[in-house]
Amino acid sequence: MTSFMSFAEPIKKLLTRVVASHETHAKWLNTLSYLENCGARKIAACEHPTLVKEEMLKHAAEEFRHAHHLKRQIEKVSTKSMDTYSLALMLGGISSLHYLTVLDLKASRYLKRAGLTKNAIKEAAYLLVTYAIELRADELYRIYDDVLKNAGSKVAVKSILLEEKEHLNEMIEGLHKLPSGFVHAEQICAFEGDLCKKWILSINRTIQE
Repeated sequence: MTSFMSFAEPIKKLLTRVVASHETHAKWLNTLSYLENCGARKIAACEHPTLVKEEMLKHAAEEFRHAHHLKRQIEKVSTKSMDTYSLALMLGGISSLHYLTVLDLKASRYLKRAGLTKNAIKEAAYLLVTYAIELRADELYRIYDDVLKNAGSKVAVKSILLEEKEHLNEMIEGLHKLPSGFVHAEQICAFEGDLCKKWILSINRTIQE
């Protein structure tokens, strides 16, 4: 298994603060919804016009569903309308807005330097970026689920956690088939770790403002 930069403790502290405030919690849910939607759109963008695997269709569909599910959870903590993903309605500012875009860009540049062709970069970037994100999602949703239970919240994310775990297993299987897959994954996970650290700091700053 590729090394992974865990932020379990800072995430737990952050989410404990987030869940304690209905307004902040609503913005957090909107932020997660945005990231899930962003992920779904990026998966769809990686699809070949005709040679689309069922796994990719399923993955994109589930990410879109996660985004919608999280939007629906907002009404359990707030009556405030959050119809858009404007920065004022999310946590983390630009760090949230460009999290996946920056990771995708860094991965693509890295793979280009590694000598992969344009088509190979697209397929490899999908596997590697998704792998790194699913590792983070597995950690984050697991902690979030525990925090919600401890707080007695009506918000539910267990179904998302289970599907993200399935996605992670699919990416691991794909990396076994990718030449030097786990070697590349080390670097992509390092990129993601740096981005996540900055993201957590940005969210903390947002809450304190």
